[in-house]
Amino acid sequence: MLGSILNVIAPVLLLGVFGFAATKVGHFRAAHREGLEKYVFDYAVPVLLFHAVVKLDTPSASTGALFVTYYLPLSAVFLVGAIAARWLLKRTTVEAIVIGLGACYSNSVLLGIPLVSRALGPDALLPLFLLISVHGISVFAVVTVLMEVAKGQGAQLSTFPKQVAKGLISNPLIQGLGAGFLWKATGLGLHPLVAEMFDLVATSVVPCALFVLGSSLATYTISGSVVPAILVTSIKNLLHPALVWLVGSWIGLERDWLAVAILLAAMPTGMTMYQFATRYQVAPPVATTCIFVSTVSGIGTLSVVIALLAGLS
Repeated sequence: MLGSILNVIAPVLLLGVFGFAATKVGHFRAAHREGLEKYVFDYAVPVLLFHAVVKLDTPSASTGALFVTYYLPLSAVFLVGAIAARWLLKRTTVEAIVIGLGACYSNSVLLGIPLVSRALGPDALLPLFLLISVHGISVFAVVTVLMEVAKGQGAQLSTFPKQVAKGLISNPLIQGLGAGFLWKATGLGLHPLVAEMFDLVATSVVPCALFVLGSSLATYTISGSVVPAILVTSIKNLLHPALVWLVGSWIGLERDWLAVAILLAAMPTGMTMYQFATRYQVAPPVATTCIFVSTVSGIGTLSVVIALLAGLS
């Protein structure tokens, strides 16, 4: 069991450390990271998503049950994090919203794709990408509305539905997913040369994503209070996957898809927390501390979750 977990975690950790070290010594700079990150998010992952949809069998599990299993607990842990930050830590409303975001938003691409695919196999890609395709835009939309209202700028929300629709249409992940389903519906399949090209792109996603993750962590330090970080990490790394397991078991989600939802929920806090903190100038040091602590401690919690999922299979 320990050997299997190490086979999943150790290469992921080492690649992240590689990116971290390259950034710390100055060989991999911000401009390099931005270019590689754009390749991962805007090109490689959409191609991987398209390919996964086209070549995988039509799922027998319920997509609706998958979304309920993942997003109902996500909403709950957001509220728990925000309320705890507001009333227990005495943070402002806008800062409590950012802390709630950190408590619910998983690092779904840079860490989620490598770990879920390695731990659960290629069949896990379809449910994973179904969740990821709406992960960013749905949480982004809700948190943006809450932040604007909390800051007393609700009047600016009249154009927000149009912005959300534009964001959905221009989202590369949704474009890849939609194109995959449309092409699959034609029944034409893929020419072997095209399929081989897609395979080459797919092999680049994991190392590039992990290198970017390590490089990003090199720019995040423990520069704010550790108390919010402990709160965020406890909710994100522990409570979120536990609630997903409870909800998915209760509604009877198919076991393999439930494993994907649990493992994605167990991922540490995503970097969107820092992006929101910077955008609204709401304690960015707190966000960097939360992301750093959640990610580092996530090595241990993810190992436990992977071991538990292996025991259930």
